[in-house]
Amino acid sequence: LLLWIKDSECPQVIRDRLLNETSFRDSLVLWLESCHVGQYSLSTESSIRQSLAGQRTVPERPVSEELEDVAAEDQHYIDPISVMPSPPPPSVFQDDDALRDWYRRLCGDADEIAYISNRHDSRHSKGCLRGKTQYCRARFPREVRPVTMVDPENGALRFKHLDPWLNTYNPVLSYLLRCNSDMTCLLSGTQVRAIIAYVTDYVTKSQLKTYSVFEAVKSV
Repeated sequence: LLLWIKDSECPQVIRDRLLNETSFRDSLVLWLESCHVGQYSLSTESSIRQSLAGQRTVPERPVSEELEDVAAEDQHYIDPISVMPSPPPPSVFQDDDALRDWYRRLCGDADEIAYISNRHDSRHSKGCLRGKTQYCRARFPREVRPVTMVDPENGALRFKHLDPWLNTYNPVLSYLLRCNSDMTCLLSGTQVRAIIAYVTDYVTKSQLKTYSVFEAVKSV
């Protein structure tokens, strides 16, 4: 999913304004931090894991090796990535408190979805490590930053990121799509060209074989 913002200024102009205009910098950072996050919205990895351990049975097809030992007596746990999202109740359109309460529940679901689908296995799965130095091809763990910073040399944004094993994601999109996602903004010409090449390569891959499609449907 690639979104272009109509009438947006070019990356160089944005960088110049980030370096020279405090109000523009603060407003842009605030907006971008609302678009993607590098940490859970309401909880932490350990507390989410404990919560899941109190709800779910051992899955037939574990989404992560780290969940293989998660078991519980409750046989009615519904995996959030295997069901459709629930629409907001009509009350949220008339009551601000109801809206805040529903959004908090949305963030709670998004936290579980991010834990299950967006979290990189800290033990690195098969095929993850490459080269003689055994580097992670997905670039994990990510650098942890307590706050968003602007590089004074080139105007580059270094976003707040509190969890080294999470992709950046948007809680609302995760709630709606129920799957792994990697959300980021493109603030340089190099990034724009790289993502266009990546998306083009991805969408022109050969189609899955019919039996692979049926196997994927069956597993869900």
